[in-house]
Amino acid sequence: MAAPKMTRGSFRGLAGSMEKKERTRLLLIMPRSFRPEYELIIEGLEINDDVFSTYLRPRSNLEEIKDAGFDSFDHSIHLIDIAMKDLGIWMKPLVSNDWNRTEIDISPTSNSDFSTVTWTCFKHPDASDSSTILLPFDPLDFQGKCFTHLSSKEEINETLDSEPTIEEEIQNEEIENDDQVDEIIEVVAEENTESPLKVEVRQTIEMLKADGLDMTGIMEHPKFLDVSERASVAGIDVWTMVVGMFQ
Repeated sequence: MAAPKMTRGSFRGLAGSMEKKERTRLLLIMPRSFRPEYELIIEGLEINDDVFSTYLRPRSNLEEIKDAGFDSFDHSIHLIDIAMKDLGIWMKPLVSNDWNRTEIDISPTSNSDFSTVTWTCFKHPDASDSSTILLPFDPLDFQGKCFTHLSSKEEINETLDSEPTIEEEIQNEEIENDDQVDEIIEVVAEENTESPLKVEVRQTIEMLKADGLDMTGIMEHPKFLDVSERASVAGIDVWTMVVGMFQ
């Protein structure tokens, strides 16, 4: 995945007011000093659908926020809207380095007015352990830089639409793009042959991996037991799917 496309506006304007089907929203909290390394990590990911994001950086009420237990000057808060099937891809390099899944309440400061919302959150091991963060704005309406992290397919489409001015570059890009498009077609064809139940199994495993569970923990989790029982009846080799996703 290349560097994200940047626009200005609000997260609500970019991703919508509500989560869309088969997508989720969550917060990632890290020391501000870790943000450059984090962005290098996520730029190296290959995702299936676009991810929308913004960094929530309060510039007022900093003392009030700090007194409530969270030093916003020392932290970065990344709000993302991501497809469920990409959640495991995004979180794997983080949870493997001891990021923790938790829940956190986002509440208004004294001069702001929005309803407190409990968010799913992944925290860097050196991030604040505060269970509440005050903000002087609704996270969805914060005006600032917003980012679209393009899926692999979108990156290919943009390359196909480009118009190099040198003939040799055109010929080289045509060869490269043909190979990339063939790969995408193969991936899409493979996904389209999977039954909805098999897709559900895969998404469940990815979600539980993102929660930090190992192979044994996943296979003992109630969500997995429910879907695996139905999948086994349908003749799906669930065990092979689990093992394959941990190789």
